Amino acid sequence: MKRASFLVAAGFAAVLAVPAAGLAQAPATSTQTAPVTGMKPDRTTAPSGVREKMRSKEAVLRTKRADCRAKAKAEKVSLFKRPAYVKRCMKS
Repeated sequence: MKRASFLVAAGFAAVLAVPAAGLAQAPATSTQTAPVTGMKPDRTTAPSGVREKMRSKEAVLRTKRADCRAKAKAEKVSLFKRPAYVKRCMKS
């Protein structure tokens, strides 16, 4: 018991011995050339034409997936087998 309390006290003293300035983070340097697009300033957005193509492609996949899910439900595929059924349906 005496040894355990000594170890706890020694550990606490070691934590307090570290200077607070040594744990502080360095200030972030911001460059004027980097585009800032919100919460993650290191990311940039794609050009509008590319984004529009991606949106239309995703919309087609979304409708196809919804159709496959409806087809699986109509065929009364069990809930555990539906993901595999939808995956096969999406490939065809």
